[in-house]
Amino acid sequence: MKRGLNAKGLAVYETLVTLCLIGVLTGVVIVKYYRVFQEARETAIKAELVNIRTSINLFKMLNGRNPQGLKEMVEKKVMFPARIGPDKYTGPIFFKESYLMEYATDKEGNIIDVFGNPYAYDAIKGEVRTTTKGYETW
Repeated sequence: MKRGLNAKGLAVYETLVTLCLIGVLTGVVIVKYYRVFQEARETAIKAELVNIRTSINLFKMLNGRNPQGLKEMVEKKVMFPARIGPDKYTGPIFFKESYLMEYATDKEGNIIDVFGNPYAYDAIKGEVRTTTKGYETW
């Protein structure tokens, strides 16, 4: 009995179909991964901006002025009281922490966002924003 395709031709055909399927699946996975990765970075930058702005407000409330820069908020310490235990007789303790935790920094010591760009801080207005294109208004 004769077949239309010989065994060698069928193997090449199957290999090409398999490679095409692997290519399509790889392309779909890479696009999906990039989208998820981008969304994670956007979520991280939103959280960082909220934390920095909250720290600026706390600094202003306790010191009566805006910080001179983000580096000052990392270097300057503040004491937070806390009570341990359920009753009023348990002694208070104090946490001495920075206004702002140190994030990733560049060579000059400027705090950078998740995209690798420094934050821009206006000491007069007490406002911070990222310098990453497309996210400056967040």
